[in-house]
Amino acid sequence: MEITDLSELEREALFELLSAAGPAAPDAPVVLCASARLAQHLQDAYARWQLARGATAWPTPLMRTAESWLFELGEQQRLRLQTHRAPVADVLTETESALIWRLIVAESCSELPLLREADAATLAAEAWRLCEDHDLRRPLPAVNADVERFNLWAQAYARRCERLQRVDRGVQRRALIEALAARRLPAPARLVLAGHDRCAPWLQALIAALRAAGSQLYRLRAPRQTANISARIAADAEQELRLAADWVRERARAEPRSRIGVIVPDLQARRADVLRVFDQALCASVDALPPTAGERPYNLSLGEPLAGVGVVQCALTLLRLCVGPIDLAQAGALLCNPYWGAGPDEILARADLDRVLRERGHLQVDLPLLAGLARSLPQPAGRARFEQLLRLRTLGAAEPGDWAERFGHWLDAAGWPGPRTPDSAEFQALEAWRGLLRELAGLGRVSGRIGASGALVQLEQLARQRVFQPQTPPVNIQVLGALEAEGLDFDALWVLGLDDERWPSRRPANPFIPHELQRRFELPHASSAQDLAWAERMTARWREAAAEVVFSWAAREEDRELSPSPLIAAEARSARLHPVDPIAPAWRAVQATGHDEQRADDHAPPPDDEVPVPGGARLLGDQARCPFRAFATHRLGAQPLEQPGYGPNHFDRGLLVHRVLERLWRALHTQAALLALDDAGLRLRIDEAVTAELDALATANPQRFTPALRRLEVERLRALVGEWMERERERPAFVVELLEGSPPSALRGQQERVSFGGMQLQLRPDRIDRLADGSRLVIDYKTAARRPAPWRDGRPDEPQLLLYALTRPDVAGLAYARLRAGSVGFDGLGAQADLAPGVRDYADVKETRDATSWDGLMGRWRGQLETLTGEVRRGLASVTPKHPRQSCRDCHLHAVCRIREHVAAAEFDDEAGVDA
Repeated sequence: MEITDLSELEREALFELLSAAGPAAPDAPVVLCASARLAQHLQDAYARWQLARGATAWPTPLMRTAESWLFELGEQQRLRLQTHRAPVADVLTETESALIWRLIVAESCSELPLLREADAATLAAEAWRLCEDHDLRRPLPAVNADVERFNLWAQAYARRCERLQRVDRGVQRRALIEALAARRLPAPARLVLAGHDRCAPWLQALIAALRAAGSQLYRLRAPRQTANISARIAADAEQELRLAADWVRERARAEPRSRIGVIVPDLQARRADVLRVFDQALCASVDALPPTAGERPYNLSLGEPLAGVGVVQCALTLLRLCVGPIDLAQAGALLCNPYWGAGPDEILARADLDRVLRERGHLQVDLPLLAGLARSLPQPAGRARFEQLLRLRTLGAAEPGDWAERFGHWLDAAGWPGPRTPDSAEFQALEAWRGLLRELAGLGRVSGRIGASGALVQLEQLARQRVFQPQTPPVNIQVLGALEAEGLDFDALWVLGLDDERWPSRRPANPFIPHELQRRFELPHASSAQDLAWAERMTARWREAAAEVVFSWAAREEDRELSPSPLIAAEARSARLHPVDPIAPAWRAVQATGHDEQRADDHAPPPDDEVPVPGGARLLGDQARCPFRAFATHRLGAQPLEQPGYGPNHFDRGLLVHRVLERLWRALHTQAALLALDDAGLRLRIDEAVTAELDALATANPQRFTPALRRLEVERLRALVGEWMERERERPAFVVELLEGSPPSALRGQQERVSFGGMQLQLRPDRIDRLADGSRLVIDYKTAARRPAPWRDGRPDEPQLLLYALTRPDVAGLAYARLRAGSVGFDGLGAQADLAPGVRDYADVKETRDATSWDGLMGRWRGQLETLTGEVRRGLASVTPKHPRQSCRDCHLHAVCRIREHVAAAEFDDEAGVDA
């Protein structure tokens, strides 16, 4: 029997029946709604109707979804049977059913693995439900391997249910319908169906059973309003959301009690954007802070997975840490998370552990590692917390109920959910979490004894499947998806996203049911024609769902032009493009009430001339690039967090080359010693140095250097250093005088304190050689890509060579030692051209040939660097990058200096032709 065959009932008539009968009366109507949201919508409408009649109290009518009403009947029947001690088969909960499907799919994958087991289990469970909803007999025709596999899974599922003596919910539903038809269950005298567009076969069977049992059946007629319909075009999806949010704000201001709806067909994909834009437009009172659910003047129908809610996400990560290692990103987020521990001081101390983990190159973090590092925490409670977690940790197999209890103890020991009093949404999330633990505890009959990891996987799966939507005070503004809006009516309605790519929407059919069978039995999304028909019905209803209706779509998405959906062709003909202010009106209002306040912030307090300023030569280089960068980096210590990865990074590669060459020359001291070695002896020395330095780096960073990566780095260093030492053999005679700031006879390099330009600096030259005539050659190793030499720039970004030369006597030349695959050799200039291969006479270099002498050139460089030291001594810290595209490209301080708020975006364009 089709629902269209039932007698229609107006909403007013339904309310009269409900008011006259009362819910306890035998003839009280039962209202079965297409969704829980529609049931709540009708409850609210009934309450407004009663209030308009002057009532102050009334019985709550029985309004449910059809399935929930049926299962309430089933629960009543089960209790009656238990009272008479009759055998009763328990019904599988949704959680237990999902677990059985996951277990069945996982067991089958031992023979034929699947890429995404969890998704396959979800689709298989959906296919089973579709078979139950549409009365499809199993096994299904095995037209392909997917259907054949599903048939095997379905048989295993049925056997598992039988072995557990549990009944699937679909099977119970069919039994309840049969019991209603046979009058073994009491049927209501009157029943009203609301919001059901087309009936699935199981609902048709329910209607037939109720009619056979003598129930009077009606269908509720959806309210039809004569609407003022218009259409609007926005430049893009972001502008469309702002257009809708501004309309809602103005509409709510004009009529505060009006019921306003906003329908977003693809709400699930756009949820984050909708929240952001609507918060900016409608939640001005909370300024820049994200509002809590209770503060929002609108309700968003679509919740988020409970696993994504902050306090629950923290709990799951804590448990994952107790069970096994987590990756560095998870560990860093956990250490800085406010939902555990004793408060802000402990969070700051834990954040320092994140820094230590990154600097030591840890890619995986486990509880023993953190417990060891936590011994340095200044708070005794913080140290004790990790030790207690270690003591409590038990990973052997146990029942799920035991794991639920243990997980609770672990979280208590961690100080979860933190010291702060939770707000309403957080409190509800905590209640939902406790419900998850109870569900986990109830899985024992299905799963049996499991290990810690298995128990946590089940808990994580439950948290991902549970949709969390905190209860909020009643509001008049509703933001809904297309399905959630079915059957609802409003005073004003905006439907957005109605371009020809998004509406009609299209979802793929279930792969485990033959497509021909899906089309024949008209399963959801079985064909494009079916989706089109549904979209046509929905669009027609929207036209009658409010007195004012607005349809909208975006004109472009990235580089593609979009057209309106053909389903709104009539309204689209009169639509026009509506410009939108990208700044929220509430922010504009705040800006209008404020006033500009000018403060000079281009100078910081001058440093103490008697105390070395950190940074050495890099301080002057950063001052040349941007004074603020030098101040923030070296005086304030604003450093980016390390981002370790597998294998050596560019810094490691440069450091390894420095260390290997340092080790070689501390053993050789002179070129004569190098020349005395034959090729085999030199290779042996290089191998020893490479092995020693790689051992040291791998010991300090054990997780980053796998054997394969280490072998690659050994080969690279052997080749690179071997080629470089050949260049050293070709030079005129020399003696190494200084290595990494100390004589070659010292064990390791060290910084030396020098005075330059009235400042104290700590310097560490890579190398200084004494030549045969007693003069010196200053050498700086370079393993990165070639950059402009400092003698070509009046404000040098890399002044190391110049600074080292100016703080040493008898310097006759300076050179970069280029050590990069395909580019090995010297690149420098000096008082003459024969100091080393690749070192040119300064008089032959375009940028320096105008100098009257080598000493005159050194004087020029001294003036350039003393200009920079003078800026530092005065405290100059202005945000004035030398070249925004170059200086700012690799800078980590954009969020601090906020230069992008003051400099045109074009100046940062990497494609503008400036070579870094």
